[in-house]
Amino acid sequence: MKKTLLAFAVLSAFAATASAQSSVTIYGIIDAATVYTTNQTATGGSKVSMDAGQLLTSRWGIKGSEDLGGGLKANFNLEGTLANDTGAAGAGFGGNVFNQAGNNTSLFDRLSWVGLSGSFGSVTLGRNNILGVDSVGMADPISLAHAGSNPNVMFSAMNSGASYGGFGTNQGGTALRQNNSIKYVSPLMSGFGGALMYGFGEKAGDTGASSYTGVSGFFTDGTNGAALAYARMKDAANTATLTAWAAGAKYKVDPAFVLRATYAQDTVDGNIKIDALPSANNRKIKVVGLGVDYLMSAQTTLTAAYYGTKRSGDIDGKADQYIGMAKYAFSKRTTAYASLTYAKAGSVAAQDVSLALGIIGAGNSHATRTAVGVLHAF
Repeated sequence: MKKTLLAFAVLSAFAATASAQSSVTIYGIIDAATVYTTNQTATGGSKVSMDAGQLLTSRWGIKGSEDLGGGLKANFNLEGTLANDTGAAGAGFGGNVFNQAGNNTSLFDRLSWVGLSGSFGSVTLGRNNILGVDSVGMADPISLAHAGSNPNVMFSAMNSGASYGGFGTNQGGTALRQNNSIKYVSPLMSGFGGALMYGFGEKAGDTGASSYTGVSGFFTDGTNGAALAYARMKDAANTATLTAWAAGAKYKVDPAFVLRATYAQDTVDGNIKIDALPSANNRKIKVVGLGVDYLMSAQTTLTAAYYGTKRSGDIDGKADQYIGMAKYAFSKRTTAYASLTYAKAGSVAAQDVSLALGIIGAGNSHATRTAVGVLHAF
């Protein structure tokens, strides 16, 4: 009996040690809103819909860490998009003949990596966010809300499949995340840090084709921050290049006011066909973002924001967005929100309307969108 009790005590000690040294967490965000949008038809018809991920993209994930001793840890993260308005999971990457949209469904489309971290920083291998998403993204005027129509998400981070062809490791569709990549993020030194990332195109005989190269630098004091990121992507034939850079800053003026500003531009260099145009050579898209947060109370935050998007080089286009948003935090995990967006294109031409990212229907030059929803994180 004593031997049995001793054995149980030893096993319990081992179990406690293992629990302290490693962990696995299931987490996610479920976000849904009722959305009313005007001017969705040529005759001015409106649309009412139930949409997922309006404040933050709905997602679920599994992440874990094991303490290897001496400050070294092994880490992993698997994360996928949730379309909780229909129950679908995962999103696509890659593209069709013109690389306009993703058609390779991926369960863990957002993140899928394993790596090591320690005093040297962190190294992750797999499918990673491009550099700038985690640093410049903190300065986004509406904190990356309305991802599907947010110019920083869709244009600055090259997530619009209709605008960017077969560049990078995905070989089409979104460039926001890159397959087959290795990413290094340095530790903070007096608030400053940097990151490097490379995505392998995996083409036999041509290591540069379909590759991604990125570098970024950032600063944070825990409240304020600034970041700069640069990316260079090649097409599958290694004859065209997509270059992009973005900068952002966040500054807390006082306990009640926070200012945010971003600027980004990306350029296609080389004769490549992306859409119906003969060539996208010299296509340039620029995005300016400005925002202010007002903390009315510990639970209530009001946000006002502006985005200006311009296209040039191949054809000229222009669109603006003006956004007002209110958020009420019931708790650290549950938030109710409402937003009003006014989008105005330079004209009713497709090259202008497309820059409004689906807010304005064909045949119109402006539209308003109202969203009321709730987000719960677990």
